[in-house]
Amino acid sequence: MKKQNGFTLVELLVVIAIIALIVVFASVAVNAARSKSRDATRLAHVRLVQSALEDYFNETNSYPSGELLPLGDAAQSACLGSAGFAGDCSTSPSTFLRIVPGTHEDGLDGIVTCGTPARRALCYTLLEDGESYVIHFELENTLAPVGLQADVNCATPSGIEAGICAD
Repeated sequence: MKKQNGFTLVELLVVIAIIALIVVFASVAVNAARSKSRDATRLAHVRLVQSALEDYFNETNSYPSGELLPLGDAAQSACLGSAGFAGDCSTSPSTFLRIVPGTHEDGLDGIVTCGTPARRALCYTLLEDGESYVIHFELENTLAPVGLQADVNCATPSGIEAGICAD
């Protein structure tokens, strides 16, 4: 084999192949970490909304109205005030959640959609004449430690569980 700069051609190809493998493995690891981070943020948003809904219920003895309401929508559900979800709560006597978080759409399959036009969202629906609610939301990954699955999950006043909510 002919040497170039002290290395044979085979040695150079081996080094290039090793570097390429390292780059591929690093890229896969970074993408997986980003996906898990997005799911952690989605779950934190659902829990934040649940907490605000409980505060609202304690104040009004019912949950706010809404049917397939996309949470975090600038016109319909940007905040949660004493009158329920609204686009603006600046004149509300009480504000339970100044900014209602939406969902991070990156990485989702679009299984959970609501609103007009339909879009990926945390989808809120009031049940039982104000005595309960459901929030459907989507995750990219299974979160076995908390019993959630990739795809559709459900939040209710009782907690969060895997699968579609039983309305």
